[in-house]
Amino acid sequence: MTRQDALQTLISTSYRLKKFGELSSIGSYDMTATAPKGAAKRRAELLGFVRAESRKTLLDPRVLEAVDTLSGDETGLSPEMRAELALYRRRIDSVTGLPEKLLLRQASLKSATEQLWIEKKYTGGYAEVKAGIGEMIALQKEADAIRAGRPGRKAPAHPLDPSIDATDPGMTVAQLEPLFDTIRARTVPLLQKIAEAGRQPDRSFTKGGYDTAVQKEIALKLLAKIGYDPRYGVVGAGEHPCTYGVNRDDVRFTDHFYPDDLLQGTISAMHEGGHGMYEQNVSADYLDLLIGSGAHGGMHESSSRFWENMVGRSAAFWDYAAPLFRAAFPEKLRDVPAEAFHRAVNRVQPGPIRIYADELTYNLHIMIRFEIEKMLFDGSLPVGSLEDAWAEKCREYLGLVPEKPWEGWAQDMHWPAGMFGYFQSYTIGTLNAAQIGAAVKKALPDFDALVRAGDFAPIRGWLTENWYRHGMLYDSDTLLRRMTGEPLSADYLCGYLEEKFTGLYGVRG
Repeated sequence: MTRQDALQTLISTSYRLKKFGELSSIGSYDMTATAPKGAAKRRAELLGFVRAESRKTLLDPRVLEAVDTLSGDETGLSPEMRAELALYRRRIDSVTGLPEKLLLRQASLKSATEQLWIEKKYTGGYAEVKAGIGEMIALQKEADAIRAGRPGRKAPAHPLDPSIDATDPGMTVAQLEPLFDTIRARTVPLLQKIAEAGRQPDRSFTKGGYDTAVQKEIALKLLAKIGYDPRYGVVGAGEHPCTYGVNRDDVRFTDHFYPDDLLQGTISAMHEGGHGMYEQNVSADYLDLLIGSGAHGGMHESSSRFWENMVGRSAAFWDYAAPLFRAAFPEKLRDVPAEAFHRAVNRVQPGPIRIYADELTYNLHIMIRFEIEKMLFDGSLPVGSLEDAWAEKCREYLGLVPEKPWEGWAQDMHWPAGMFGYFQSYTIGTLNAAQIGAAVKKALPDFDALVRAGDFAPIRGWLTENWYRHGMLYDSDTLLRRMTGEPLSADYLCGYLEEKFTGLYGVRG
């Protein structure tokens, strides 16, 4: 095969693989937001079929030959095609040698167990969900063992490492633990000081039966203002907010609005909208290439956490957003100042539910899941003992014990959906968001004034130019260094949290 033939083979194959990926995203969104509950089994089979066809395309002998041809000499390849080639090698490596039966069972079990979780979350009957999680872990470890047994490969330092690497390439348990240690060491003392101070902002105005349809209208206005283009996006209803990036022209997410929690749906919308803006601003030149989507894992979560926290929880943002809420609910909010919104959305109070957690305790939730995942994968914790392990970790990290499974291990969709080794991405994303936020503010010294005026275009423009448009052209470490000039560090986040919450609560750092 000539180099030109190899290039053309990869370009045409990327087109097909992207289409399979788009079908999978559409099917996943449909199953979560629109499909009838009775369709779960058939929808799971459909998703398994699409993924199997995608693998067949990836492992076609002509595709493998093209990858080998170009990998032998990358001289003259454009940066885009070198990145494309690297993604091919990674994808091929992830499935080579794995029995088709195993892969099909993994795909169908992920969809089926997620649907079971949706049905059983609040009603009980968790045995089937646990059984699905246990089988998925066993299948994942079986697949990891096959990969580790290939010539020139060795067993991972920790059994969870391959799952982490699948989400955050190059990241390991050993690299994550020092980051978590630093966050814990600087977060817990501050949390204790806030608790000892005994002062909490008033959140009573956020209760009292707010029309959820009106809340959604406000959230959509805010999203359109910051740059989530509604012409290319859909916001559906879902138990667990989640984004499905079909392609840059079709970015869907689910959200949940609550009558007695005025702010939660908007904060979730800012988070998911951050995912969406990343996808919508990837270069159109990459639409039919594998690199034509946002970088996976922690880098994607960086965008959501940037817009949720660095913007959406800032005082400047509420100077802009509070009037929208007052106009929509004048009887209840006429006399509520922007400062009250800002303080309410930044209330620090440990609770059992991760997606409701404040900035200060959020990463402690991730640590609970990280520690339990390590035990699930090293075999020291059977799935049947999830409740006891969860209670112990919650008591240790948050000083509380969940009363119900849906407030504990069953609250998240990730494990029922087979997403192991993903939770660390939220902390990586939070770390990145603070570090990138510092870089944006350095480049745009009037950052707060722009937000306060509702002029988000310069911020979005900087992010698009330096980050979003590149898709997966660069690995996450390279991309972060290009934006900030430094490797990943916990210092930016810890400094930001200390400055913010010592000021809000009047305590010493």
